[in-house]
Amino acid sequence: MSNTPTLSRRRALKVAAGASSGLVAGLASPFVARAATDLTFTLPWLAEGSNLIAFVAKSKGFWSKAGLNVSVARGFGSNAAAEAIANGKFDYGMSVATAGIEITAKGMPLVQLATAGYDATMCIAVMEDSPIRAPKDLEGKTIASVATSGDYPFRPIFLKRAGVDESKIKPILVDAKVRERLLLDKKVDALSGFAISMAPVLYSGGQKPRFMLYSKYDLPLYHNVLMTQPGRLAKDPGQCEAMVQGLTEAMRFTLLEPQAAQEIFFKEVPEMALVAHAKERLWTGLGIWMVQAMYAPARTNGLGYGDPADYDKMIDLVMQNIATDPKDKRPERDAILTNRFAGMLKLSDAEWAKAEAAVKEFKAVLS
Repeated sequence: MSNTPTLSRRRALKVAAGASSGLVAGLASPFVARAATDLTFTLPWLAEGSNLIAFVAKSKGFWSKAGLNVSVARGFGSNAAAEAIANGKFDYGMSVATAGIEITAKGMPLVQLATAGYDATMCIAVMEDSPIRAPKDLEGKTIASVATSGDYPFRPIFLKRAGVDESKIKPILVDAKVRERLLLDKKVDALSGFAISMAPVLYSGGQKPRFMLYSKYDLPLYHNVLMTQPGRLAKDPGQCEAMVQGLTEAMRFTLLEPQAAQEIFFKEVPEMALVAHAKERLWTGLGIWMVQAMYAPARTNGLGYGDPADYDKMIDLVMQNIATDPKDKRPERDAILTNRFAGMLKLSDAEWAKAEAAVKEFKAVLS
């Protein structure tokens, strides 16, 4: 099967319209030759399976064919990454959607251009042999959490919706570096965090975890999205389109050729191969990313598409649970989300089936 991307009907119509009218207002094709442009890009965290697509986009030339020379840097948390993009320290980057919403509520300029995943996998984690089988069983148990983690502000609403009396939980705030070790050593009963980040560590520790996902309780909390400043979008929409197209091409390649994508990762970030259980950790994070990247919005509307209804709910959740300062202002959804360049690339039924077959072992993790 060829890996050459095909134009969706929507993009084909845009191209045809541009050809007949000379220029499409505010739209430039990323495939038109242009002078090389150096751009900076931040990840939300360390280079890992959940953000591997950025390295695929760079290595495969999905950005450079549009004249974009993109340097990829590690991040220090989703909120820090979103703020750094808004402040112009980076031209583009990825962060969980709710971090971007929070930053804009605080008056910093951000626009979300493309969705790379539909479930941040915020959750409560327990070990497979744990007597905790349902959220209600958490009462009377010890949960280790990282206060600065993006999931932490949403833990109370998850517990409330799951019928858990939070006052009966024994919380412990810990450093992210030791969180998973505490569960593996049975020093705590459960953890809160992101399954996509915790699973690689827990699996490599030789034990299987189970996850109680916040998303199962009508909490649509998206994973990483491509972000930039609104001013950049207004000034150079063609560059933004090229970044979106390059990232979605990388998503398609990774979904269909996960083994090749992992080889690219270790070539681009060789130091990560020195981490203990590096290959297992990478595959676990990537496998979980693949599962949640295949949710309905991408299948129905194309890669990169963000569901406006989900964004309305996320904005509500952010304003109710995080952006509680009187100075915080509710952002307008259409001001922070654009699907202008998203959804151009679609997978066939056969391609979706191929991607699903590759990660059957991880589908249960998110079920």
